[in-house]
Amino acid sequence: MRRTLLASTLPALVVTIAWMGLEEPRQLRQGFVIAALAILPAMVPRRVPRLVVLALAAFVASWIAFGAQPWELAPFRDERVLAPALRDVARGIVDFYEVFLPFEPRPNAEMHSLVLAAIFGFVLAMALFVAARRPLGAAAVTVAGVGWPVTLLGGKAIAAGALALAAALAIPLVLRATSVRTLLAGGLIGAAVVAGAAWTSSATTLARESALDWETWDIRGPEREASAVRFVWDSNYDGITFPPEKTVVLRVDGPLTPHYWRATTLDLFVDDHWFEDLFWLGQVDRNSPTLPLPLLTPERAQDPESWLEQRIRVEALVDDHVAAAGTPVALDARRLETVFQLSGGVLRSRDPVSAGTSYRVWSYVTDPAPRSLAEAPVRLPPVARRFLGVDAFQFPTFNAPNRRRLVESLFSDPSYRGFTRYRPLYETALRIAGRAETPYAAVLALESWFRQTGGFRYDESPPRVKGSPLVAFVTKTKAGYCQQFAGTMAVMLRMLGVPSRVAVGFTSGTYEDGTWVVTDHEAHAWVEVWFAGIGWVPFDPTPGRGTLGGEYSFASGSRDAVAALRRGELGRESTTPERPPRTPDAGDLAGDFGTTSSQAPSLIAVGLLLAALWIVVLASAKMAVRRVRYLSRDPRRQATASRRELEDFLRDQGADMPSNATLATLQQAVHDEFGLDGRPFALAAAQARFGPPGSVERGTSGVRREVRRLLRAARGELSLWARFRGLVSLRSLRSVSS
Repeated sequence: MRRTLLASTLPALVVTIAWMGLEEPRQLRQGFVIAALAILPAMVPRRVPRLVVLALAAFVASWIAFGAQPWELAPFRDERVLAPALRDVARGIVDFYEVFLPFEPRPNAEMHSLVLAAIFGFVLAMALFVAARRPLGAAAVTVAGVGWPVTLLGGKAIAAGALALAAALAIPLVLRATSVRTLLAGGLIGAAVVAGAAWTSSATTLARESALDWETWDIRGPEREASAVRFVWDSNYDGITFPPEKTVVLRVDGPLTPHYWRATTLDLFVDDHWFEDLFWLGQVDRNSPTLPLPLLTPERAQDPESWLEQRIRVEALVDDHVAAAGTPVALDARRLETVFQLSGGVLRSRDPVSAGTSYRVWSYVTDPAPRSLAEAPVRLPPVARRFLGVDAFQFPTFNAPNRRRLVESLFSDPSYRGFTRYRPLYETALRIAGRAETPYAAVLALESWFRQTGGFRYDESPPRVKGSPLVAFVTKTKAGYCQQFAGTMAVMLRMLGVPSRVAVGFTSGTYEDGTWVVTDHEAHAWVEVWFAGIGWVPFDPTPGRGTLGGEYSFASGSRDAVAALRRGELGRESTTPERPPRTPDAGDLAGDFGTTSSQAPSLIAVGLLLAALWIVVLASAKMAVRRVRYLSRDPRRQATASRRELEDFLRDQGADMPSNATLATLQQAVHDEFGLDGRPFALAAAQARFGPPGSVERGTSGVRREVRRLLRAARGELSLWARFRGLVSLRSLRSVSS
């Protein structure tokens, strides 16, 4: 019992810490209590019914994990109560693949309960293997119990794998069910696993695209075929790769003109990247489709005559954002589950919208004439000033007195040294749009510069440089995709005092038979600028996303504006473009997409691959041990090696062979197990081992010939399963050398 406790403690701690790593903050106290309960059934004496203790431990563990008090269990007999409970458990399992990790345990109670349940299950299985003196099974459960949460969370895979390996190897050591050869074999296997993890984590292409993409493991397997495309909407400048075949993600009915289908907005710019910074406004009422107007939305948005109706069907998209054009003002949520309204006109469902789900949404979409934008009053309410922030600093408004002097003092302050890396962006913005008399003129100047006159080119694999990626994009590479263009333009507008943000979602798609067909190749990022009395207006600085038509950018709202942009008259620099912009073949957005059903294997497939690796390494270790025995030139030692080879074969087939087995014992074992005559082998081995010097050499060749004959005949009597079982058996490696 003492050895069982000692052998189970370290693996239980490692498994618990690995699963608790999915949470932030970690509830380690509950995890350790659950692990202790899981070890308890393995600790009871044989006279105590282990099944009773296991049931009691499972009951207490479920009480802690799911809050199932004894007096509350009776209602669960009613299927009307049981079905929602099971649905919550299933939702908790699915949530592991739909939310960012680590998650907060309090608002994600189902996921927290399942983490505790996983700890109990893995530790219980490991402890029962230890109690049964099955160190190999206990080690396998330990590695699996650590590997699952590590692959979900990502990062530090090598360190976690090494820790799991140490815990697994500690089990046979404590149980004293091992030998030097077992440790050698385990070390070789562990080295191969850790080396494989290191190679996998260092191969960027493999980690993203191959069949060993750990971050896409999903126990749901083929069930995700209908929802096979997902996007990471936060900014990313490392490059993107689109799948060769397009996948339809949305179908939109209703609008006759093209629009951007916005998923969310990135309002916060910190450390060179854009992030969501939205706050909760309320839950959407299923019985009342009208939504409260978000801040900075003009009063005219209350008029239903100005609303744009859209009937959207989700085809293949794993996302909890509810896509819509412009600012949603009404939503028919009867076919959706719980939906929340966030700031900035963003709608987000509690769970990803299922494939095949249709919903109706009405949006307020700005349609201003260029003159209206140019004549918009330059006033900024306090709530709009947050859209002038860059890192922790807020730039003065466009028409603020002494604005340039205030900005210069900000960059010159020695306490803001880290912030000065953005100075080239500000100086470039001044050079391009510093003479603009209105915010609209500044926006047009920058948009034209990025798309026409600045010498930029569209590149989905831009060169990597040190330092700020956006500064390098403007001053050095001038190559990138929509994330660089939209992110840089929004930062430069904020530095000029124009409130702006990055919007992400999809371009309009293709109009087919009255329906806008939107594919994953239409994923895109653009800029939204706020104008007083008008609201948020989209602009698009990315070159090559089509012609400068009205469907592409609201900067092109009139023929005069289109002509001016094409001629490069708005914001033209004195320098000549370095190279003409390139037209890409597809859209752009940094994200995680592709058909998971064809590229991401199930956990079972990866487990089979690791099992195959285990078998290869184990067979190689056995062969190496056997070859080492025959390296001696002493004929008597070679004869002993032949005898040991037969002993190992018998042990791997389950024969009970003592460590001091005699030749007579081997002869009898061969007869009992396989019905073969082992006397020629015994005579040859006796002659080679104990015969006079002249007959030893002849006996050595004879015993090796007899061993090969016996092994060949014995294998012929075995089934394929028996031969495989002998191949993976560790009994021969545990034997002590004679």
